[in-house]
Amino acid sequence: MNKNIFFKVINSDKLYLKLSLCLFVLYTFSIFLNLNYVPLILEEPRRILVALEMLFHNNFMVTTIFNETWYDHPPLWNIVLAASAKVFGSESEFAFRFPCALSLLLTGILIFFNGKKYVSIKFGILSAFFYLISADLYFFFSTIAEIDIFFSLLILLSILSVFYFYEKENMYLLFLSTYFFGTLGFFTKGVVALVFVGITLLTYFIYKRKFIKLFSFAHILSFCLSIGAIVTYFYFYSLQEDVYTYILDMWSLTQNKTSASGNNPILGLIKHLFTFPLNLVGNLFPATLLLLFIFNKKAIAKIKNHKYIYFLVLAFFFNFIIYWISAGARMRYTYMFYPMVISVLVYIFTFHFSKKSTLLTTYYTILKVIMIIICVAIFVLPFISYLKVNPNLTSLSIGFGLLLFTCLIIAIKTTNPWNKNLFIISFFMVTRLAYSSIVFPIKAVKSSSGLYKKQAKEIALITKQNPIYLLSQETIKEHKEIPFDFYKTAAYLEMQGTRVNKIKSIDKKGFYILRTIDLEKNLLPIYTFTIKKEELNLIKLE
Repeated sequence: MNKNIFFKVINSDKLYLKLSLCLFVLYTFSIFLNLNYVPLILEEPRRILVALEMLFHNNFMVTTIFNETWYDHPPLWNIVLAASAKVFGSESEFAFRFPCALSLLLTGILIFFNGKKYVSIKFGILSAFFYLISADLYFFFSTIAEIDIFFSLLILLSILSVFYFYEKENMYLLFLSTYFFGTLGFFTKGVVALVFVGITLLTYFIYKRKFIKLFSFAHILSFCLSIGAIVTYFYFYSLQEDVYTYILDMWSLTQNKTSASGNNPILGLIKHLFTFPLNLVGNLFPATLLLLFIFNKKAIAKIKNHKYIYFLVLAFFFNFIIYWISAGARMRYTYMFYPMVISVLVYIFTFHFSKKSTLLTTYYTILKVIMIIICVAIFVLPFISYLKVNPNLTSLSIGFGLLLFTCLIIAIKTTNPWNKNLFIISFFMVTRLAYSSIVFPIKAVKSSSGLYKKQAKEIALITKQNPIYLLSQETIKEHKEIPFDFYKTAAYLEMQGTRVNKIKSIDKKGFYILRTIDLEKNLLPIYTFTIKKEELNLIKLE
């Protein structure tokens, strides 16, 4: 292609929408690629056990683990996981990780449509993509079967409903939709969801000097419907289990996530006040770099003069402050704030597109250095012996390295700022493709969690899908009390169709899992394995 034609194409305004569509397709492919490779980690095994037992018992109200009541979060996320398992089959990790990745994608689409409606289509596209490639979400939390991105989507829908229907001057739909998504949030993660609803409504209606609207029939009706749905759930729960214990444990779980731990809670709180916002900013990368453009009076004035952007600032600040002063809060609890912060940052960033500035040069220089480092790093991977368990390491490194280098050169050569940032975003999408193709297969072999998958396969070969009884005197109330952390292996057993039930005594024929110290002399183990330094045995009682 002629050099002049090439530059004309990559800097054309018409390219922006076409390139955006291509990147959306590329992103969708990247976010689902190889989700079944990495063994289950963190809370995934527990979530999966609960979901599979829901399907087994055909009970989507009372959650259980090992056939014993599990007093934890409300059931909605487990229902979503169970539904995904029905669609994709329960044998693969992909089925349980799909909903989380999809939730991230749907959040990006929501950001796009709001940005398009209230600012511009170009802004909507750029703010959505900057959110979608946030390092913390894109490279880790969207790859596991965790609850937080799904919960954040529900809370974001609840918060944005306030602005959307306020602008349409429809108070009934405003309150109904806000409480609807807030109630779904409650059924996902408990009372904290309604705290978001209350803070957002109170903040925005005070700001609009419409506080009296909070006493309107529309608000009272919506509030009563929400509480009615929650009370109805607890009523039907009480017909099957101890609802009082369930509510207390749910509330205790919420308190534990806001309280400081350790010997010096005051020092912990001070440390949290300093590090928490810094962690938030870091997790937004590469949007973190957009902070370069916001610290000036003109930027603040532009934010105040735009209704939608200023609403995002208000919603973010007054909701975020609750987590900021809660020393036990974790960064993953705040994912609903990422779209708000990024949209504000992108809004200010785009005002610099019409002029050359030192800030813009600094921004592109920092990104260029980071991108060059990534390009060099991927070509170095084949020389690291630890990574050679991936048989395709060399060819993948060369292939993705060349793609990344191409994205880097095009991004450098592009002068149209809108297109330039899309090419930068494409670089990080290719990086995720490389990560999924190179690192995930390595984790499948090297991850310590792979041991539990191996154990489950070996146990399943012996038991041939016959039920297994887990011998333990302990009562399960929270994850720390699950006997010997056996849930890590049991999740894989149940994914393969082998049921595991907890039992307090050996009183029937069948297969049993028990600790070595509980093993009687006349019982000979047919398989011995270790979880967290605890030696466990599989026996068969004829």
